[in-house]
Amino acid sequence: MTDWVSAWLSSPELSELFRVFGHSLSNGSVRDRLFEAEAISHDIFDFRQGGERWEASRTTFDDDTSRIADEVIALLYREPTATAATELARVDHALVLGARINSCLLRGELMRRLIDEGLDVGHVWGLGSRREVTQVEIDGAAALGARDVRDELDAMVVALQHTLDLPAPPLPHRDSLSEVRPLAVAPLPVTGLAAAPGPGKPRATTSDTYRFFLETAGPVGIDDHLLIVTSAIHAPFQHAQAIGELGLDTGATISTVGAHISASRNPAVRNEWTTAEWLQEIRSTIWSMKQTYLALDAASAS
Repeated sequence: MTDWVSAWLSSPELSELFRVFGHSLSNGSVRDRLFEAEAISHDIFDFRQGGERWEASRTTFDDDTSRIADEVIALLYREPTATAATELARVDHALVLGARINSCLLRGELMRRLIDEGLDVGHVWGLGSRREVTQVEIDGAAALGARDVRDELDAMVVALQHTLDLPAPPLPHRDSLSEVRPLAVAPLPVTGLAAAPGPGKPRATTSDTYRFFLETAGPVGIDDHLLIVTSAIHAPFQHAQAIGELGLDTGATISTVGAHISASRNPAVRNEWTTAEWLQEIRSTIWSMKQTYLALDAASAS
C-alpha cells in the first residue's frame, strides 16, 4: 500500500498536474507528502465545497490540462486481460455501492456482466441509504416502470431488479433508519441495505454502510474475498477506503472494479465525465489514501 501511494505521489504525471496549478510537493516521507498533497488538492480540486458530487461547481479546463489529468488517471487503472472468473476468482461478497439511480444502473450493469462472464459470487449486496431521491431520479425510475421510489435504497433496488432480472421487489420498510431488504434467494442471494447514519451525521456515509454490511453479513474474515463494484471514476478512492474500513477490520481480500459511463447500454446513463469531475476524484483518491495510510499506520503501531 505504501509503495503504491509513494509511486503515485512521486510520478512525473502528478507533479506536472500540480505544477499547472502552481503547486509542487516537497521531498519528505510518504506521510508528509500525503498530507501536503491533500491540502493542495483541497485548494485546487475541491469543486464540491461540502456538497454532493452532482452539486459541484461547473468548471472547464483547457485541452492541455485535460491531457495531463488523463495521464494522472491512467496511472490508477488497469484494463482486464481475461474474463472476470479468471481475473477475480471466487468472490464471497460483491458490494454494489449506492449513489444516484444512473450510477446504480451503471454499477448494476457491471455486476451483471461479471456474472455473465462466469464470476463465482456468494452474495450480492446493494448498498444504499435513506438519502431522498431527486426528481430526476424519480423520473429515471419511472422510465423503468418503477413507482414509489423515495430514497437511495429504493433506487438501488430498481437498478438491481432491472440489471439482474430480479423479481418484483418486496414492499419497503421506511419506518426505520436502517433496513435489510432481501431481493432474491436463487440462483444468487441478493440483498439491499440502508444503513443508519452515524452520530451527528445527516445521512449515512460509506463508512456507516460498511459497518452495517459487516453486522448484517455475519462473520467476514481472512479467507473471504470482497468485491467492490462501483463506477470507474470513483474506483481508486473507494478501493483505498475499502482496504482501510473493511480489509483492516476483517483481514479479507479486497478487489475493486469500476464501470465506465460511456460503456453503458442505457442511453439515459451513457455519457462522459468532465475533466473537473476527474480532478475532483483525484482529490478524493488522495484524501482516501491519506485516511487509509493513517489507519494502516495506527494498526501496525498497536
